[in-house]
Amino acid sequence: MCIWTSKARATASLLVASLLLAACFENASLSRATSRGGDGPSGPAAVSVLDGSVTVTGPAGYCVDESGTRESANEAFVLLVRCVATRRNSPILSATVTGLMAPGSADADNLMRLGTFLDTRGGRRQLSRDGDASDVTIMETRVEDGALWLRIEDSGNPDTFEPGYWRAILPVSGRVVTLSVLSSRAHPVAEERGLMVLRDFVAALRSRNTP
Repeated sequence: MCIWTSKARATASLLVASLLLAACFENASLSRATSRGGDGPSGPAAVSVLDGSVTVTGPAGYCVDESGTRESANEAFVLLVRCVATRRNSPILSATVTGLMAPGSADADNLMRLGTFLDTRGGRRQLSRDGDASDVTIMETRVEDGALWLRIEDSGNPDTFEPGYWRAILPVSGRVVTLSVLSSRAHPVAEERGLMVLRDFVAALRSRNTP
C-alpha cells in the first residue's frame, strides 16, 4: 500500500487541480482551431503571460499564433505554429500555463503519482477533450528530466487533429505548465517525430525561463 505524506498529497492534489483547469482552458481554444497544416501567419517568437511570470516560446521555426492565444486572470493558453510554410508536415504546439504555484512538483514521486491518477477513470475524464473518460487511452507514461511525459489517444479531439498526441506536464518558474504536440489530420506527423518536437519544446521553454 502506498502511503502519502500530507505534503506529498497536497502537492499531487495541486498538480491535479492545475491539470483540470488546463483541460477546460485548452478545450475551448483547440475546438476553434482550424486545419492549417501546421503553418500560420507569422507572429512573435515568444509571448509573456500571467504578468510576465512565464514566457512561452517554441522550438526554432515556431511562432505564436496570436489568434489562437487566450489569457485570463489565472491561466493562459498559447498556440504555436510554424512561422513560415514548409514542405515537411509539422505539428501544432500548445502551452497552457496555470496561475497556481507548484513548489516541489518536479519531484519524481509526485509526478509518478500524477501519472498513476491520470490512468484512472477520473484522470482520463480530466484529460478528455469532451469530458468522457471512455474517449481516452494513455498509451505511455514516463517520468524523465523533471517532467511527466504522456502519449495519449483521445477520440474526442477536435476533428482537425489526430486522436493521438504527446503531452508533457512540468513546473516552469514555479507554475504548472502543460505542453502538447498535436498532429493535424490533413498533415499527420509520425509519433516519434512528435516526441522529438515535444522534447525541443520543453528545452526551449526552460531555457527562456531560466534566470
